[in-house]
This record gives sequence, structure tokens and C-alpha cells, in this order.
Amino acid sequence: MEVEELLRWSWKPLTSLEMTTEFWCHLSHVPLRAEPSDRAECVNEVLAGEKVQIRQKGRGHWVQVALPDGYMGWMDDRQLRPVTKEWMGQTLCLSALSSSWSGVAGGALPAGAVVRIDQGKWMLGEDEVAPMSETPAAWAGDMWQWAEAMKGVPYHWGGRSGWGMDCSGLVQLAARLCGVEVPRDASQQVKSGALVQLQEVAINDVAFFENAEGSITHVGLCDGQGHILHASGEVRQDRLVDGHILRQEDDKPSHKLACIRRWGH
Repeated sequence: MEVEELLRWSWKPLTSLEMTTEFWCHLSHVPLRAEPSDRAECVNEVLAGEKVQIRQKGRGHWVQVALPDGYMGWMDDRQLRPVTKEWMGQTLCLSALSSSWSGVAGGALPAGAVVRIDQGKWMLGEDEVAPMSETPAAWAGDMWQWAEAMKGVPYHWGGRSGWGMDCSGLVQLAARLCGVEVPRDASQQVKSGALVQLQEVAINDVAFFENAEGSITHVGLCDGQGHILHASGEVRQDRLVDGHILRQEDDKPSHKLACIRRWGH
């Protein structure tokens, strides 16, 4: 964002009462931006059925929000609705790449969207909805199995849904579907879990990769058999050999291994 444009934005902190007011996203997947501008970098996404808290108001419809994991960014307040009552029932994070729903804007929801079943009724936030195909259920597999089913999903910087994801978005959602909550970015995720030696790697272990300066810039899932699933161009499977990712198509190294972590399995 240019300095002149940035100076045009003005916002004010909310009062303590306003800051405790929750909102929810009724659209499938909404960009969360680094600055209050449609031209700003997409750093994350707010997915359908997720709650956020508004932290600041910006110019026009721009608001700074915080997701439940603490991640913050800017979005358009027209993509939110207020939480007006206590939400009851069982929450379900969708695992299917895409699923059809009635009562949903656009008619479909991606993996990562959140619905509830309350007294026999399916709810998206505070709207009653209904699945149009197979009734969704909690993911019964492991992280590797789900990520394997996402192969071919396009890489999208800041994405974390079945319709586009980055490397840490893929890993965070795989973990969430298996009941493990980890931070959003690879540089934060690397601090979770126990260190594992390369010769002891097992399925569902999480491999982190570094750039020339030693900063963590990439992450993927291991199968314990020398393969890795990661988002690079698309969600893909490559080989993990001698501390590097080797691309399947040409055996050329693409990422340098920093460490491997194990998250509760």
C-alpha cells in the first residue's frame, strides 16, 4: 500500500463492550487482509460459520478482526453478522473438499467451514441450512489421509480451505480435523509438539523447512516412508530425502529441512 493511501485510512479502537461482541461469517471463504484495502495482501481467510471479534473499525466498511486462534487481519464488515444468542449443539468442521448445501450463499461450502447440528437441525452460524448430498460427519481418518485427499487443490497464499490453501493452512486444517489445535503460520507451528529425528519419522509427523537465512518458510506432512504432502503450486506429494524435498517430476530439491515435530500421535 502506498504511503499516501495509507494515510487516508483512519480508525479508532473499540470500547471494551464493543470488543466483546462476537460476529460470524455467513459467506464461504473471505479474505483476511494485512491492511484495510482490497489491494492489500491476503494473509488468512475467515471461513463460513466461524466466529470473530472486531478489534478496530476502519474507514468505510473495513474492520480489524481476531479469529479464535488469535490471528488478526482486516475484512469487510458486510461479510459478517452479529452473534445474537448462545450457540447450542455439536460443532463440526467440514472435511469434504466441497459440499452442496441449501440455505447457503452460493450453494456450497469448502473443507474448513464450520456447521452445527442442534436438535436435529443443521445450522451455519444462526441460519438453518441443509446438506444436499451425503450427511457430513466428523473426520475419522488421520492428518495424512485427509491431506492426501486434498491433492490437486491449488496453492493460495493465505488460503486454508478446500478451495485453495497455503502450506501452513493445509497442515493447520489437517490437525484441526484430527482434534489438534495449532497456530496459523509455519513459523508459529514449529514451536508446537516434540522434536523427532529424521530416522525416526512416522506418519503424521510435521516437517518444517527453512530459507537461506534460517527462517521457517514451509511445512508439510510426512508418511514415515520417505514421502511428504505439502502445498507448493498445488497440494502435492513429493519425496523427503537427505534433508530436502525432492520433486517427483525431476528429483530436484525444492526445500531444505529444518526439523520435524510430532503433534500428539
